[in-house]
Formats: sequence, C-alpha cells, structure tokens
Amino acid sequence: MTERPDRRRGLRVGVLLEGLLGLIALAGILFTLSRPPSPEVAAASTGAGLALLGAVMIGYVLRGLHSARYYLDRNGLILTWWPAVHIIPMHAIQDLRPAPAHPGAVRGWRGIRWPGLYTGHAWAVEENRLVLFFATEDLPRQLWVITEAAIYAISPAQPQAFIDAFRERAAMKPTQRLEQTTVFPGWRQRAFWADRAAWALIGLGALVLWGMWLWLCMRFPGLPPQIPLEGSVHALLTSSLHLVRLPGLGALIWALHAVLGFLLHEHERPAAYGLWLVGLMVQGLLLGAMLQILR
Repeated sequence: MTERPDRRRGLRVGVLLEGLLGLIALAGILFTLSRPPSPEVAAASTGAGLALLGAVMIGYVLRGLHSARYYLDRNGLILTWWPAVHIIPMHAIQDLRPAPAHPGAVRGWRGIRWPGLYTGHAWAVEENRLVLFFATEDLPRQLWVITEAAIYAISPAQPQAFIDAFRERAAMKPTQRLEQTTVFPGWRQRAFWADRAAWALIGLGALVLWGMWLWLCMRFPGLPPQIPLEGSVHALLTSSLHLVRLPGLGALIWALHAVLGFLLHEHERPAAYGLWLVGLMVQGLLLGAMLQILR
C-alpha cells in the first residue's frame, strides 16, 4: 500500500513564503538596477540576495514535501522524501507506535518546521537514538518507526489504519530480504556537498565580492561625477559609474569559476580547487584596483 501524508497545508504555507521572498527579491533587484550605488542600494541588494537564497532553500524543501510518500508491504517500509529514498526492511522494524505527546521527548532539533511541515532530525531522549522526521504533522500526531539504527517519524493521513496495515504485513512471510539503507540520486552523492574546503573557497570569494560591492555603495555618494585613474600618463578621467563594472566583472568570474569547479570536482579535484583559488585571487585584485582608484 502507498500512503501519502496530507501535504496541502504545508504546500500552501511554503508557496506563500516562496512568493513573499520572490517579491522581496524582485523589489530589491529593481531598486538596485534603477539607482546609482548608495547605502540604500546596498541594503536593497543585500536583501534581494538573502531573499533569493531563502527562496531557493524553500523551493528545495517544497520539492521534498511534494514527493512525500510511504510505501508499505510485507518486505518493509519505503519512505520517499526527495531527494532521498529510505528503505527500512520489515525485520529491522522493532515497533511502530504513536510519537510521544510531550515536546521534551526530543532534544537538539535541527531542521525546518512550519504549519504542515516537520522535517529534520533530533535526538529521542527515552529511546536514546536519532530521530529523522518526514512528517507534515506536529509530534503528537506522528507515528514513530523504531529501528535499532534510528527512528523514522512519519505522518500518514490515517495513522491507525497504517498501524493495522503494518501489523497485518509484519505477520506475513517476506518475499525478499531488503537492506536498511538510504538511496540518493547521482548528483546528491557527489563528494562536493561534503567538501568543506570547496565551500570555504567559494564562500570566501563571494564574501570578498560582496564586501567590494558594499564598500563601493558606501563611498559612491561622495564621489565626483568624474574621477582620475591613478597612475595614468595623461591623468585620464572616467565616470564614477564605471566603477560598478569592477564588482560586476567579479560576479561574472566568481559564478563561472564556481560552476566550472563544481563540474570538475568529482574527477579533477585539484583543478577545481585551482579554479576557486584563482577566482578568490581575482576578487582580491579587483578590490585592490578599486581601493587604488579611490584612495
């Protein structure tokens, strides 16, 4: 049997949040594109960037919620919550029972919760093991699938009917012996996602780039319309608006190196690190050029 949790409330709230963040990002982008650099533009562009990041994260969560399903047969229980599929063989399930009603039953919560969504992980105090949440209801309305390795928290639409179906199938002889495991698609198995050095290089490049943009926004209102290019033989003048090209060029290089490095990382990790390191150095050089021009 295949049981799907009630996802309607969680999807509605998620779509509402997604739309709100999208509007904030759009307003920030339009404000940034329509005005010269200034502290207000710095705030608007920062808000737009954070809103876009939040929208991407919520979109990822909503994709998982939309895919949620629990498949139960005599061989075991299969939990689908994109991008993962959790396979729990029947012989590994020690018990299936309602979750504890009191909030103190779990501690160390890490994850995302809003009305209609309860996904993440925590530690079960009494059972003394990890709890993985794949639910759309709060703790008192969840079912706990208890195994020796972990507890899986689910929320079928009809909990008692699901418990009865589980007991009926547990009494049957399995037709195949499954292995308790979690299956991810190929892209999610890439070593990149757990590579802290890779994230540090990309993050540092983004941080330097963003700092360069914010610094320009703080300085720009006090600049004259034309500024001299220091060190030029004939004291060339250029429009102060041309300074925007430096962080723009930095953003293009950062994005290109980030994507190319990601594609190379799985099989050519040193080359990927080299690309990200060069990208970080380019951000530093562009920041230095800006400081030299405006000193």
